[in-house]
Amino acid sequence: MAAFENPVLLYGSCTGKTEYIAELIVKEFEPTLELEMVEISSIEAGDLAKYDLIVCGIPTWDIGELEHAWQEVYEELDDVDLNGVRFTIFGLGDQRGYSDTYQDAMGILYKKMVERGAAGDLGFTTTDGHEFDESLGIIDGKFCGLALDEDNQDDLSEVRIKTWAKQVLDELSLVQA
Repeated sequence: MAAFENPVLLYGSCTGKTEYIAELIVKEFEPTLELEMVEISSIEAGDLAKYDLIVCGIPTWDIGELEHAWQEVYEELDDVDLNGVRFTIFGLGDQRGYSDTYQDAMGILYKKMVERGAAGDLGFTTTDGHEFDESLGIIDGKFCGLALDEDNQDDLSEVRIKTWAKQVLDELSLVQA
């Protein structure tokens, strides 16, 4: 069983939806994996290197953009070495209103984290059940994390979170209590 000394869930939330989902995810991982929940605006980009496991929560904002606080951290990540950090992402998006940029922020952040040395092959999910035209959040035919749409499919979020949490714990070789 892999043990993590400093796991965290980092999230940015303009409307409160991502924070709400972050709370559900933290509860779903407990007690197997205790995640500290931290709002991304309260830390610096360099702080990401102190964690050994990061669950990133990011909504796609405006038209395919990063949430504001994540954007600030993103701009400073080029100077951060994330070797030794494992991460996964959950993203919120609106597949009807923004079908050309659905989950783009998830993909943008994923690529930057990997570029900086973090290991991110964790928690990929199917695109089945989502209706959109384009997404930067798709890597090798799957979403690079958990894709949620609280605007149009909020009734599916709890089941998707439960399924994803189990998947991530299995991929980390952690046994759920």
